[in-house]
Amino acid sequence: MWKALIKAIAVCVVMSEVLLAYADGDENIVSQSNDTSWAANIDVRQVAAESDDSALGELKDLKAIANSIQNLKAEVITLNKDLRQMEEKLLFPSNTRYTVFVSITTGQFFKLDSIKLKIDGKLVATHVYSDKQRAAMERGGIHRLYVTNMNEGKHEITAFFNGIGQDGRPYKRAANLDFEKNIGGEFLELAIVDDGSIQEPTFTLKRW
Repeated sequence: MWKALIKAIAVCVVMSEVLLAYADGDENIVSQSNDTSWAANIDVRQVAAESDDSALGELKDLKAIANSIQNLKAEVITLNKDLRQMEEKLLFPSNTRYTVFVSITTGQFFKLDSIKLKIDGKLVATHVYSDKQRAAMERGGIHRLYVTNMNEGKHEITAFFNGIGQDGRPYKRAANLDFEKNIGGEFLELAIVDDGSIQEPTFTLKRW
C-alpha cells in the first residue's frame, strides 16, 4: 500500500512539471509552482521503512489484542462451566437428585426424532434431536435429558419415543417404569437397543 502511495506522489510531481512546461506564460503561477525541491528531499526508503515499521507495530498490537480476547473467552467458558456446576449442586442436592439419560446402540432399525418424558403423570421434558446429536449418540455418547429433585417413595415414569422405522414410516413407542426412589441420587437410562432377532428396536428404562 505504501509503495503504491509513493508511486502516486512521484506521478503527481512529474505531471505538475509537465503542466508547468505547457503553461501560457503566467509567470506568477510558474514561479510559485515550479519549486519542486521538496520532492527531491523525500527519502523514499526511509518513508517506506517507517511505514512498514508502523504497520508491523499495529499488526503486533492487533495480534496481542486477539490473543487477549481468546484467552478471555476461554476463561469465561471455564467460569460459566464452574458456575453451572455450582448452581446444579445447589438446585439439585445429591440426596434428592434424579437424572435421566438417553442412549442409542446403532440406530439400524430406528431413527430417533424426539422424546417426551412424564414423571408421575406430568410432562417434564421434551427434546428434538438433530442429525449431529443422533450421530454422536450412535457412536456411544449419551444425552442428559432431564435433571430434577425427587423425594423418596413410589414414582412412575413414562417415556414416549418418536422417530422413523426401518421401512421409513413414522414409528412411535412408549415405555413405562414404576419404581421406588431410595435415599441418595439416582440415574435412569432410556435405552434404545436394536434387536436383531426381531429386526426391531427395543425401548427399556434402566435404573443405575
